[in-house]
Amino acid sequence: MLYFYGTILDYLNFAKKISMWSDWEQLTGYLKNTFSIKGDLLSVLFLVGIHEAGTGFRAYTQDEKTGLVKLAKYTLLTFAGYFQKIEVADRDPLFIPEEEKFLPADPDQIETILKNELLTYFNHNIPFSS
Repeated sequence: MLYFYGTILDYLNFAKKISMWSDWEQLTGYLKNTFSIKGDLLSVLFLVGIHEAGTGFRAYTQDEKTGLVKLAKYTLLTFAGYFQKIEVADRDPLFIPEEEKFLPADPDQIETILKNELLTYFNHNIPFSS
């Protein structure tokens, strides 16, 4: 089980600094120090999944972690124009592939897309103000 250490104040201070992220290494370094995570793509996706699900910092089962990472991936790929998000009452959102835009077959290209979208996400899509 993964636990996150830190206070709400740490999280709010993080929210004040998010507008300055322009480099993947800078972002992952800060997240690694603040949330005691590995700082790899999977860990950052997990944090985004927690934020998108609104579940907060707690211990998660392996199935819950997998679901949160999937939620983060689909959310980011929606921002990149590869999926459409459809909200459904009382359940997780549905993600429908866009008809005009297809994901590349190369996993390295998908990783690059996700990292770019993560930088955008942390710069523009966290609903906190400083």
